[in-house]
Amino acid sequence: MTNSIKLIFLLVGFLLLGWAISSVDLTIVASLLIELGYGFILILIIYVAVTWLDTVAWKNNFKPEEAKQFSLWNLWCIRQIGEAYNTITPLGTLGGEPVKAQLLKERHGLSLKQGMVSQVIARTTFLLALLLFFVPGIFFTLQSNLISEKMQLACLSGMAVFAILILLFLVFQITGTLSILVEWVIKFPVGNKVVLFLDKIKIIDQQISSYYKQHTSRVLVSIFYAFLGWTVGLAELYVTLYFFGYKPTLIDLWIIEALAQLVRAGSFFIPLSLGAQEGGLLIIFTALGMPGNLGITVSFVRRIRELIWVGVGLGLGWSQSFHPVQSQIK
Repeated sequence: MTNSIKLIFLLVGFLLLGWAISSVDLTIVASLLIELGYGFILILIIYVAVTWLDTVAWKNNFKPEEAKQFSLWNLWCIRQIGEAYNTITPLGTLGGEPVKAQLLKERHGLSLKQGMVSQVIARTTFLLALLLFFVPGIFFTLQSNLISEKMQLACLSGMAVFAILILLFLVFQITGTLSILVEWVIKFPVGNKVVLFLDKIKIIDQQISSYYKQHTSRVLVSIFYAFLGWTVGLAELYVTLYFFGYKPTLIDLWIIEALAQLVRAGSFFIPLSLGAQEGGLLIIFTALGMPGNLGITVSFVRRIRELIWVGVGLGLGWSQSFHPVQSQIK
């Protein structure tokens, strides 16, 4: 059943991709990609900065004593390996999280629970930073005379739904609601194995809840660095458009990136947001009075960068597999 649903979503993505591609002139798209030239190197450099900031954000989701067990470089490598698996596995953004936790355990002595706690908090702070990034983008969208009222309303509604879900997820963690649900389920005759599993879930939930309460300042710092990563990402879009012969304003960049990320967030059920990203950028660029070819080309540049980064992550994983775990790790 689950595989069938995934195949349906993937089919939807391919249909969207086909529609987006059929709506543009691929000859023009190809010529734009050629024009990018060495600009792609600048894009990769900027993306390295973004991933570094995201790693700093993640490091602040560990307790101070835990963060001392690895360097920022170590954590950056683990993050790239995990994100590569997130991209290539059918589980989407969940496929690489166990890989990250296992690497933290094997190479830096952290338990799987500690690794998973940090990742849940990191995912939350990352989404909260994205929510903050949406605010100026949606504001600029509502102020734009180029974007139709229907599209403005759709964007505002999408952001409102996203904000409600993220804030509810945050409250769910802080209040330890999952632990309460687990205690309720354990009262029923569910079997010893299930009880043991639920007890582990309860411990993780309690650790997450206590982290928010005891290390609030680290959570805020994490959100700041994640937000900084989103804003630095605007430079990647600027460089891309600059080499295509366009010099967008900061407002244009923020609108495009905010709406593009809103589309990706809303199409999480489609693997890699296949088709949704392409169609979304096509509509966004057209709404701003820019050629649709430009939107599709920007999407292709991001896909190429994504594939290269998967290669980097897998390469780092291959390299680490040939290096023994340090002897000082407990």
